[in-house]
Amino acid sequence: MSAARHAPGVGDVRDALLVGAIVFVCSIFGIYTAPPGVLAAFWPTNAVLVGLLLRRAHPPGAAHWLGAAAGYVAADLVMGHGWPKTLMLTTTNLMGVTVCHLLLTRMSDEFRGLRHPRSMLRFVLVALSGATAAGLGGTVIHPALFGGTRAYGFMFWFSTELVNYIAILPVLLTMPDMLRRLAGRTRRDDRLHPRIEHLAPLAAFAGSLWLETQLGGPGAIAFPVPAMLWCALTYSLFATAGITLVFSMWTLLAIASGTLDIGASVATPQAIMSLRVGVTLTALAPLAVASVMVARNELLARLQHAAAHDPLTQVLNRGGFLARAQALLAPQAVRAPVAVLMMDIDYFKKVNDTYGHAAGDEVLMKFARLAAGCLRGGDVLGRLGGEEFAVLLPGCGELQARAIAQRICDAFAAQPIALPGGDTLRATVSIGLACRAQADAPVDALLSAADAALYRAKHDGRNRVVLGD
Repeated sequence: MSAARHAPGVGDVRDALLVGAIVFVCSIFGIYTAPPGVLAAFWPTNAVLVGLLLRRAHPPGAAHWLGAAAGYVAADLVMGHGWPKTLMLTTTNLMGVTVCHLLLTRMSDEFRGLRHPRSMLRFVLVALSGATAAGLGGTVIHPALFGGTRAYGFMFWFSTELVNYIAILPVLLTMPDMLRRLAGRTRRDDRLHPRIEHLAPLAAFAGSLWLETQLGGPGAIAFPVPAMLWCALTYSLFATAGITLVFSMWTLLAIASGTLDIGASVATPQAIMSLRVGVTLTALAPLAVASVMVARNELLARLQHAAAHDPLTQVLNRGGFLARAQALLAPQAVRAPVAVLMMDIDYFKKVNDTYGHAAGDEVLMKFARLAAGCLRGGDVLGRLGGEEFAVLLPGCGELQARAIAQRICDAFAAQPIALPGGDTLRATVSIGLACRAQADAPVDALLSAADAALYRAKHDGRNRVVLGD
């Protein structure tokens, strides 16, 4: 009992140590990549921390915030900063992190995951708020630590945090669940397809980065924009966010190291801030396009599902069933032999007349769930209309098809159905079965043969399976 009580605390401490370690590593990276006289060319720590805290299954506790603070402090002390400077820098960093985390936790999952058409607008407002909070801290600590005016301290911290939040946070917010990816349950657009046309946008992006270093000049920063927009139209939102992060990091670090010469000096504070804001705005365009594309694709998927599925039972409707069946019976996809079941709930009109249409709907939903549970993976179930359902069984011989049909028939007859008013009833189903050794018959012909067998099942007393000719 006591071990179970202490286990969550141990897990929190372990998570807090991990958060602190990540903050420390990111901070050291930012410090070491800073050009002379500048705090950092690219400071990933604060955005990474916000993403870490948001991706937790449970809200972060005091231990996680303390772990993050310890990571900041340890990095500054390792670099030889004194305690006063360390505490002031840590406080300012955490101000922006706290504001961003608080605002993002108040968003719905759809907005926070950037899957809504207006989500990028809200995300930018959050990034601006977090950057403003850091800027306010900069008005106090920057003049005290580095000299200069309060206005400069605000703009320096504001521009630094803005580019980091917009470059890094989308990657962490849209990152798919890795466990689900390993289990093979990811969305289709998050999987990699090794086709040349799929790799072309990424190759164009890499080429544009190389071209930047070869030509240079003031316009070099814009070279990757067309390729990034192409990526946004081709890849998932997560992949696009990763590409914009690479663009932001590469541009800022390449200019700071002299690898990329834009033909203008970036040694002044104003030039550095202008560069950061320019990179931020450039990265926003592909992110906005990718976010809208995700919302569009999800809307199309919902519309296609609604067009092909019965709204009551959620199985395929007549049109959806026929289209799926024709696709499975195409010469390049066919798995012979093939069987078709036609199923009709017995005395369904009597159920509606006696108990009402709500009871009839409950019978239909119960049957659809039960029939789906009796089928194999790859079998196709559809509601053709009223109380009539059909099943296509590809790669299924007569004996196996009869066993599946009988299983559905027996299971439905044995399952009492609870009605909305509290009553229960039992219903049965009649099933006609048609089999073909070669799947060269059109779908309509198979359905007609199964329907003729269903008619005989009704005539012979219902609640049975009859094999057609």
